[in-house]
Amino acid sequence: MNQEEELLTLFKNVNDFIPIFQALADSERLLILLKLFYAGSKGKNVTELSGKTRLSRPAVSHHLKVLKAARIINSRKDGTQVYYSLDAKDKIAKIENLVNVLLQHLKTIDANQDEVIEDAALESLVAKARDMIKSA
Repeated sequence: MNQEEELLTLFKNVNDFIPIFQALADSERLLILLKLFYAGSKGKNVTELSGKTRLSRPAVSHHLKVLKAARIINSRKDGTQVYYSLDAKDKIAKIENLVNVLLQHLKTIDANQDEVIEDAALESLVAKARDMIKSA
């Protein structure tokens, strides 16, 4: 694979994780995730998640919506209650794979120090990758 193809693949792989990284970039959401982690497959509802925290029920609901949109958590209805549980094992494995891809790319760059790609060329590749993602 040439360097341009590798960069396009790398950008696409990283781009797929942007919603996950954005969802994880908030300390309150991380607290909710930890609570869900320790709740196991049973999960917790909004009342249980907002109890003993400084977050209101609407704030917890908002954070759950963000986490669900990033597909980090699942929900199931039990009567009138909605229970949320962690759905991150697959995501964590994918993030681990992404980190390995990034590390491999860094090794390739180190091995090919004489093949410098200028900023304008990188910006062109990113634009090309964005177009590919939009059309997919």
